[in-house]
Amino acid sequence: MNSIVNTKVDSNLNQSYSGTYIRVMDIATRLDEAMQLRGFGSNQSALSRASGVPQPTINRILKGKTPTPDVETLRKLSEALSVGFTWLSDGTLPVTKLANSAQNPLLSSGKTGVEVWETEADLKSDESRVWIDKFSYHFSAGAGVIQWEVQQKNALPINVTVFRNNDANPKDCRLLEARGDSMEPYLSDRDVFLIDTASINVVDGERYAVFFEGESLVKQIFKQVGGAVVLHSYNPKYPDKTVPREMIELVQVVGRVIYRAG
Repeated sequence: MNSIVNTKVDSNLNQSYSGTYIRVMDIATRLDEAMQLRGFGSNQSALSRASGVPQPTINRILKGKTPTPDVETLRKLSEALSVGFTWLSDGTLPVTKLANSAQNPLLSSGKTGVEVWETEADLKSDESRVWIDKFSYHFSAGAGVIQWEVQQKNALPINVTVFRNNDANPKDCRLLEARGDSMEPYLSDRDVFLIDTASINVVDGERYAVFFEGESLVKQIFKQVGGAVVLHSYNPKYPDKTVPREMIELVQVVGRVIYRAG
């Protein structure tokens, strides 16, 4: 099993991010450092594709021309970078969400500020964490309803702020595993992500787990004039799928993606 990491505060420094310390400065600095640590570097276009935030908007933030981005922009950027919404917006804790050590070599270096565990028993009790089971799902051909199957009990601890920031009830949330590379760099093959099954009313530009044409997919959904929707893949190798209004019932929305852990 891959080790899971959780960032803790170092008493001698302001805040920590996956073992590398980030100074509490303006939002341009915080966004830039998060991009570096998450592997985006200076690639604003890649972050735009991963977050759904227009590249010019990201550029203005990085240049200090937009010192106070709107809440929706901050939410999308914090999700794409797996950093805390409050940290990105004003520099307060929590700094980071869970990450995967295979994606970031800093996490496996044993540096101060990183807590690593293999099983739930190795992790100290913390009321701020909610342990979530990992599921798979399929649709019943006869009844047309979702059939859930637990793949792993207590697969991952999620900070309660994730649910609060997304107005989600943990009981409605399911942890799933991505298959394929259609949503890279936002989601890679075998990455795990959390969906809110109570959030099925499509909001333009949000990412959803859907069942379409016999497949379980994760797509960014855009609404079009006339009632059609576009199922968008971040990876340019996969063309968008436009579903006309008269076929919209073929798109079964399973839940909105509210968190990704890598």
